[in-house]
Amino acid sequence: MKKKSVKLTALVCCIAIVMSLAGCVGGAPRHRSRETDNGNKIENGQSDPTGFTDPTTDPTVDPTTDPTTDPTTGPSGGPVTADSLTYPDHVATYKEVHPDHAPGTVSGNDAVKLLSEVENDILHHEITSYADVEILFENPAKFGFDIKDATWGDFTTIDQYPAEKQFYQTELDKLLKINYDTLQGNDRLCYDKLVYDIEESIYGYSYTAFNYYTMIFNYLVGPQSEILFILDVYSFDTVEDAEKYIELVKDIDRYYDLMCEYEETRVKLGFASSDDSYEEAAKSFDNLVKQKNDCFLYDSFEERLDNIKGLSASDKSRLIKEHEKAMKEVAFPEFEECARRMRALKGSGGKDQGLCEFKGGDAYYAYLTRLWTNNSATVQENIDAVEKRLDFIHKDYTKIATSGFAWYNEYSGHKYSKGSLEQNLDFLRDAVKNDFPKIPPHEYYTMDVPKVFEDNFSPAAYLGYHLDNFNANLLIINHKSADSDKDFGVTVAHEAYPGHMFQSLYTRAHTNHPYMYLSYSTGYAEGWATYVEYYSMRYYSGNGVSDATKLIRYEKEMWPLINTRVEYGIHVENWTLKQCVDYFNKFKEPFTQKPMFSITEDDYQRFYTLSLTDPGYWVKYGMGYIWTQQLMDDMRAKFPNKSEKEIHTAYLDSLTGTFPQIRKNMEKLLS
Repeated sequence: MKKKSVKLTALVCCIAIVMSLAGCVGGAPRHRSRETDNGNKIENGQSDPTGFTDPTTDPTVDPTTDPTTDPTTGPSGGPVTADSLTYPDHVATYKEVHPDHAPGTVSGNDAVKLLSEVENDILHHEITSYADVEILFENPAKFGFDIKDATWGDFTTIDQYPAEKQFYQTELDKLLKINYDTLQGNDRLCYDKLVYDIEESIYGYSYTAFNYYTMIFNYLVGPQSEILFILDVYSFDTVEDAEKYIELVKDIDRYYDLMCEYEETRVKLGFASSDDSYEEAAKSFDNLVKQKNDCFLYDSFEERLDNIKGLSASDKSRLIKEHEKAMKEVAFPEFEECARRMRALKGSGGKDQGLCEFKGGDAYYAYLTRLWTNNSATVQENIDAVEKRLDFIHKDYTKIATSGFAWYNEYSGHKYSKGSLEQNLDFLRDAVKNDFPKIPPHEYYTMDVPKVFEDNFSPAAYLGYHLDNFNANLLIINHKSADSDKDFGVTVAHEAYPGHMFQSLYTRAHTNHPYMYLSYSTGYAEGWATYVEYYSMRYYSGNGVSDATKLIRYEKEMWPLINTRVEYGIHVENWTLKQCVDYFNKFKEPFTQKPMFSITEDDYQRFYTLSLTDPGYWVKYGMGYIWTQQLMDDMRAKFPNKSEKEIHTAYLDSLTGTFPQIRKNMEKLLS
């Protein structure tokens, strides 16, 4: 499978991008906030436990049947062909991926030491590039990292799959020596998550076709959309830091060439995307190139140099010139080359299609669903859950709306915001104290979205980096949309208090296992942030959870949940654009019986393309929210005497495991 960059784990739940981010221009002012007192990504490798055969070593596969193949070698040593790739022949059951295990015998301090050894092995296996380390840690040496070469890293190619699978199997075997019953607290939570993630890793590395189903340079959410923001996060304490940053800029040439080669290999293997997708990918690079002479990174780089104590004027001048040269002679020309290479793939005869149209695609999508949702539920169980929630919302919405008009004035005149970002942060920081636990003292920075990003960026976003430092928090604001958004306050709740920033700080303060905040937990993070976004409406309404508040909440809920159901339709049931639009329009307004959203095919085309080309995009939001909300509702019903703060604390104290693991731990904590 493609190796997803670890650095994006810290960013993925932070930057809420719906459409392409392309280019950089003008200033990007950064402001340091006062200290407050209220109180990413390791790739989730992929899995096959003891019940699986290993198709990557199947002697019946002939890798030399097609002389027009990509020169990349496969696991058997020959060139890769579509026929030489390995595919699952069925959708794996939970028990196949996560079988029962006999109790281990290592206990006490030895068990804790073995757990820490495996955790360390996994972290150092996954975090292998300078780019990742510098994003994730302020003090890498404390975690045993000392990576000298300033690069973005590499991809795991399919010829490495057998070794990858064996690595994870070896680590799993170590974990299974532990007597689980002797572990306590955070150690037990980390063990549960490691076993689950490693078993998923073994499954994913069992099938080489998984690597090629989707394109990297997705023009809506591909790495080219985020590269400039990522570069802006790096900080400098020494001249060497700045010099390595410049080397990182230069390495864009090599790193993006690797991604181009991947896209070209997909075409040769018969997995080509549509001409439109390649043209749009090329346009996203065109937009980057347009910023060559006027990019905010030029000013940002110079500002960051001011952090280097004792920097001489000559060194500062040299570094500024070297950085500008690297950007103009390496980075932007590479983006120009990427545009050419993407256009060269047009005419390949491909199309954008749901995963159900690929051989083994149904099994891959089931795997992605488990990955993105932090849940072992089957695809059908997820579909049933989202349909049940949508049915409840629509029925209750209709019931409230048709029961009189006492709600109308509050509904029509509501404003869920206190004004600016700072005003909303001040309000929420105090408002959440009764319902949520304390978080450690921390600082945050704010950044204005450059104008070129404004049309395609959400009103606000949180970016967490240097996860070993509570003060490394960045809140990004898009004034174009935020300033006119009457519900901007609940967006701030999603991104800051008690959402992403709050959860990130709390998790890091309540575990001694960095794996719990560095590993893939997107469904957990997005589920929590979406849940508290809706929860926080009560702070702004003035009437608590009133009928008007419910109606407003239901309208906001329906958009991501319908998109989630539509995504399942696309990748499981091969829905067309028309079927997706028809599903949207089946939800009627209570009085007119007209569609609530009145979506046309033209209206929905870009969202259809997003779901089609980025499987899992909506699922991580929609299902993450549904499983979070269901857990909260179940805990309130089972423990009616517990306060909101106690329930929320139990949830956060259960850390970033799967939802079944969180449920089990919450019940223990609340009993």
